[in-house]
Amino acid sequence: MSPRILPALLLGGLLTGCGQGPHLEGSVTPLLDLRYDIARAAATSDEVSISFIDQLEPAPGAEPLPEDSPPPEGIVFKVAARLDDLQLTPGVKIDLAELMGTEPDSAQRGALSRSMPDEPSRDFPRMLRGGLTVDKALEGFTPCAKIKGDFHVTFVNGTDVYSGRTVFGHFQATVPNVDPKTPCS
Repeated sequence: MSPRILPALLLGGLLTGCGQGPHLEGSVTPLLDLRYDIARAAATSDEVSISFIDQLEPAPGAEPLPEDSPPPEGIVFKVAARLDDLQLTPGVKIDLAELMGTEPDSAQRGALSRSMPDEPSRDFPRMLRGGLTVDKALEGFTPCAKIKGDFHVTFVNGTDVYSGRTVFGHFQATVPNVDPKTPCS
């Protein structure tokens, strides 16, 4: 290989990765577009969730939105965890696949969803394993707080299109302001 080709290949690789923006990864990506614009965090004493949001452009020819309206959005992927009998502790992984009952078909601690306009609702298979970690306790989920963390999910094997596949990502999410007219910076 010519010594001039290696730098060109490296530059080409760097350029193709530029402009991709934030996205989730895993073997689900050939089936779902997991690019997002922003991540939002929410927590109550019952649940913690991270939503990966796509801020949508209005359709061509659509009526303009009122000035005080938020832009249309779609939830690319949402990871939620019930906090029953669990304290949200910074840096400690929440087991998303944990069963919340004694029966094998009991609900799991984690729940995954997607809600995009012009797409059918999606049911994801049960999780074989999964984890969610955040860097703040419940008290740290204050308006405009930045929450860092990561999650990973592997779906059980089966006949569903997502069976045996994975989704994972690192994030920096923002807790929305109580007053939507005053966005967080």
